[in-house]
Order: sequence, then C-alpha cells, then structure tokens
Amino acid sequence: MAKTKFGAGETPAETPVAAPVAAETPQAVAVVPPVGLPARNNFVLGDYLPSFDQVVLPRVNVAQNIGQLQDTFDPGTIVLARQTVLFLPPDIDMQTGTVKRAATPPVVMTVLGFRKTRFVEKTKGGAKGLIVNSEADVVKAGGTLDYGEWKLKGEAIKRFEPLVDACVLIQRPEKAEDDDSVFVHEIDNQKYALALWSLKGTLYTSLAKGVWFTARKMGCLMSKEIKKDGRGTGVFTGGYPTWSWNISSKEKQFSEQNRSWIVTGTPHKKNTEAFIEAVRDILEPPPQS
Repeated sequence: MAKTKFGAGETPAETPVAAPVAAETPQAVAVVPPVGLPARNNFVLGDYLPSFDQVVLPRVNVAQNIGQLQDTFDPGTIVLARQTVLFLPPDIDMQTGTVKRAATPPVVMTVLGFRKTRFVEKTKGGAKGLIVNSEADVVKAGGTLDYGEWKLKGEAIKRFEPLVDACVLIQRPEKAEDDDSVFVHEIDNQKYALALWSLKGTLYTSLAKGVWFTARKMGCLMSKEIKKDGRGTGVFTGGYPTWSWNISSKEKQFSEQNRSWIVTGTPHKKNTEAFIEAVRDILEPPPQS
C-alpha cells in the first residue's frame, strides 16, 4: 500500500493501489461545439447573406472615342468594372486596311433579364443627365423622346432616350485571370461573373432592341409551350437565360464627323438545364441555415 503525507494532527490513511487494467484500443471522441456556436462546417452558411438590393454589382462599359475610358483602353474595348478586358477590337490601319492587331474572340454572355425601362437625358461631352422613371416624367422635366421635336425646338427642350439595365452572366475570357476574384461562379466547368450593363443610345438600339428584345419576341429566346401527345401541358420553355451570345463591338459612322462604337451579338449556344438551374440558385439563393 502507498502512504500519503498529511499535516500535523491528521490521521494517515492507506491509499489502495489500483489493480492493473488491460489496455484498450483508443476510441475517437466526438467534439461537440459549445451551445450557441455553429459547427465548423456550417460556419459560412450561418453567416449573414445579403440580398441583391444590398450589393453593388460590377458594370460593363464600352470605351468610346470620348470619355474617361479612352485614356486607359483602346476605343471599342468592352470592359468589366473598368479593369477587366472582355473584348478587344482589331487595330486596323484605315489608310492601308492592314490589320495591325487581331481582335480577341467575342465574349460569351447570357442576359438574365432587364430592370424596368427608364429614360435618361442625352447630354454632350459625357456629362451625366437626368434619369426619370416614365414618359410622363420626361414631359415634366421639360423633355421629349421625339428626335424630330427636339431637332425643331433645339435648346428649348431636352432630349431623352430609353435606358435599360441588363443583368448579365459573363463567361471568363481565356486571357482573363482565373484567380476566383472576378469570375467566381463555376457552371459547366466554366467560370462566370455577374454584372449589370446600362444600355442607352446606340447600345440600346444595337444590342437591347437589335439582339435581345428581338430574339425574345420572335427568335431563339421565345417562350414555347411543351407539348405531349400533341397537346399543351401549360409548361413553357424559353426566356433570356436559355441562350448565350457572342458579344463584340465595331465602329459605325453615323455622319461625316460622328463615329461611335456599337455592340453586336450572335447566338453562341443553347444553355444546359444545369446552367439554368445554377442561374436560379444565383438569383434566388437558398435560405440561411
């Protein structure tokens, strides 16, 4: 028996020696997080998830022959967030017709939808004009949407034009960095970035009306009812997210002294069901855990 030392006046007691125990195989012990704290694998899901009205989406712009972007990018360049080149047009010697630099491949883009049409005042020199929500507001602001009326009255009346914001999903160009800082959505083994593109003036005419609106009304983006045994089911396919587009720019001469870059688009391919489902998850994310 082992002896234990005690202080004065205390009676020593005998401490029994424990009998030897056969060794056991160590067992894994489950670590339970303290009450009120999420488990580690749920940490991100338990974080605050903002809604789309609380975030600032990057924007797409086209460098024109005037404006601030021409100081950084060649005219005609399609740019994301004023940093990432999406499409670079060819550099052509206008006197000889020699191509000094080939264009990059068109950027592949899917339009997901549009915000409600607004109306913006047309100004000179790139200055910002008024933006109103309806045609009635145009009249209240002393403006018109009629080019003929504006031409007739001159400075006595303001000229307004339609403005739409397109929500687009942009496929990462081959030459863009793949560091998950810009193109963060991975779908069908491709990386994508979500952005807004404000279309007005020649961009509204060439891209919104000339490509996407037309395709939605009478082209490959039309809604079509699924039929079974020759009868309608009440289920429709089609809509903006169902096709991707090749987007590029070209310079167009409107008058002897007025040249501007317009954007054109051609169908790229029909998007997969997995792509459309991924779009739904981006725009309508699952609720927080």
